[in-house]
Amino acid sequence: MSDYPDTLTIFKGITMVRITMENIGRTDDDLLHVPSHWHENHDELIHVLEGQLEVKLGLVTKICTPETGEVFIPRGVPHSLLSLKGIPCKYDAKELFFRNIFALPAESLLPVMQVFYHGDIFPVFPVIHSAWLEKAFVTILGGYIAPCLGYRVKYVSLKKS
Repeated sequence: MSDYPDTLTIFKGITMVRITMENIGRTDDDLLHVPSHWHENHDELIHVLEGQLEVKLGLVTKICTPETGEVFIPRGVPHSLLSLKGIPCKYDAKELFFRNIFALPAESLLPVMQVFYHGDIFPVFPVIHSAWLEKAFVTILGGYIAPCLGYRVKYVSLKKS
């Protein structure tokens, strides 16, 4: 469990509650979109608690609900998530990653790549998916250049120091 506040608002109509992401599902809410990415060192489980979530796993797209059960995503497999317009959704999420990514003041490549580096997340490049190139991109920008320029992730652990 985290020592940090239980609730964090990330976008209009999207709130993170502990390790649960929730999209209220109003028609004017933002859509939650997690672009295509992969993990080198861990598998991932997506468990929809309420509503529906579109999960693209490799070339297969699934609409996940509480009734469909958990979606297992093996390490190395590109995947993305998308909430559906006007449909509420609540699902489990990686709390440390989302706390760090939404703590960034504005979209900036170096701090984002630093959060990716610490979270074992590698973006899938459009047109050509090359794991070694995607890993090098994140490692150089997030693991070396960002810290050299003074960038630091806000949350190193879910426990307060």
